[in-house]
Amino acid sequence: MRIYLERRVRKPAVDGSAVKRFVRAVLRGEGVRDGALTVVLTGDAEIRGLNARFRDKDRVTDVLAFPLGEPDEAGDVYLGDVVISLERAAEQAPRFGNTLEPELARLLSHGVLHLLGYDHHTPGEGRTMKAAERRALAAYQAGTLLPPGRGSETA
Repeated sequence: MRIYLERRVRKPAVDGSAVKRFVRAVLRGEGVRDGALTVVLTGDAEIRGLNARFRDKDRVTDVLAFPLGEPDEAGDVYLGDVVISLERAAEQAPRFGNTLEPELARLLSHGVLHLLGYDHHTPGEGRTMKAAERRALAAYQAGTLLPPGRGSETA
């Protein structure tokens, strides 16, 4: 599995290798052994622009997923892109009883699951996706995605 990471904002610092390991664990937990995807860590302005352009919703959101499911240049299935606003994640983390790091893990798992076909448009889909998120978050190890003292402590 190839996981690409694009950091379009530098703060807060993120451990790119740990993010990739976590995403791989989420994929393995869903039985995905091959493929590639990109995680983009950005800010509110960019994700708002993407949300307006691709979803006709001119507002900030926390995570967007752009599924593709086509072969890439290496012949692997390119699953798509997950875009996360770190600004939004930090702002909303307390609402979910989180600090930034577990919120980032939640958004990563949520976005990756969207790439795999999960959704939450109906109550049944929502329950199925929440169960998948709980399974995915079992692979998260606190204190691994951000350097110490950068939001990895629990709320």
